[in-house]
Amino acid sequence: MNLLGKIKAGAKVKEGLGNFEVIEIEKPRLRDVDDILFRVTSVGMCGTDVSIYKWTDTIAREYHPQFPLVIGHEMSGIVEEVGTNVTKFKPGDHITVNEHIFCGKCDQCKAGRTCICSDRDILGCHINGGMTEYMVVRQKNCFKLPDCVPHYAGSIAEPLSVAVHAAERVPVERGQIVVVYGVGTIGLGVCIVLLEAGAKVIAVGVEKDEKRLAIAKELGAVPVVTRRPESADILDVVRALGGTSGADVAFECSGASPALVSALEVIHPAGKVCEVGIPGKDIALDVGGQLVFKEKTVVGSRAFYHSTWDKTMKLLETNADKAEKLITHQLPLEKFADAIDLIQSGECIKAVVCPSKN
Repeated sequence: MNLLGKIKAGAKVKEGLGNFEVIEIEKPRLRDVDDILFRVTSVGMCGTDVSIYKWTDTIAREYHPQFPLVIGHEMSGIVEEVGTNVTKFKPGDHITVNEHIFCGKCDQCKAGRTCICSDRDILGCHINGGMTEYMVVRQKNCFKLPDCVPHYAGSIAEPLSVAVHAAERVPVERGQIVVVYGVGTIGLGVCIVLLEAGAKVIAVGVEKDEKRLAIAKELGAVPVVTRRPESADILDVVRALGGTSGADVAFECSGASPALVSALEVIHPAGKVCEVGIPGKDIALDVGGQLVFKEKTVVGSRAFYHSTWDKTMKLLETNADKAEKLITHQLPLEKFADAIDLIQSGECIKAVVCPSKN
């Protein structure tokens, strides 16, 4: 098969604010016996892409890519060709991709903690990603999507894996009261995971999150618009659900500094907080009063382990319709940069770019 030719891609073409353009690149071809060539049908845009667009100091320091950088780290598509050593996939399969190109050799990888690999690249961040018509990835990074997942929605598997991993870091039990701060894609994904586990879930947002909180309610969570100081409004709901001394667990998915402070306030002594969001600045916490004297625990959760994705595929088999609710906008590749405005507007939960149609 002749795979040469030009294809379109959405890229960051240079440093600084903006500089997102549709460019032409060479159509990829198989270079290794373990490679898979697939046609990209779905690319999710998220807060990381907004940070790449803005070119924040943290992003510039962490990624330092070569330009142009094809963005897009949430992706899915249809297999077109496979290398001679590929045994798990065949042309026509609907796949999604773990964007972490981990080494598999360092101490962290050997322990299964691939998200903190010491020699890792991330597709769409350090190296070219999925915002294009065709892509080649290695077999080990691919997962076959359940048949119930529409082609345009396959990229939702990546943020859902982030949510699944958060519950790996801080597991919850049936009947526990759990507060989720932030009702973006990750926060709502965490709600899906926790509700599946049988927890009583409270989803917390601010006044502009009305539409997102409506989806949280539709999923089965109790929505709360936080207005009063010192977490009083959230604690009222916790107590109404039976948490007389506080919630059992809180997941902070917004990255807002006040949310982490509140999360520590609403859990009971010996409760746990899972920090999933990335705060933009350092946070002052009451270490003595909350962590020491009350033995509360704060646990960080970064992305996912490679093994997390198997759990995500099983979750999608029974919750594809719920995950699909998180996709509020679909765009063609030519308008990929418009997704940035949609995300920042607050009207969008998940914007998906469709480089090619099935």
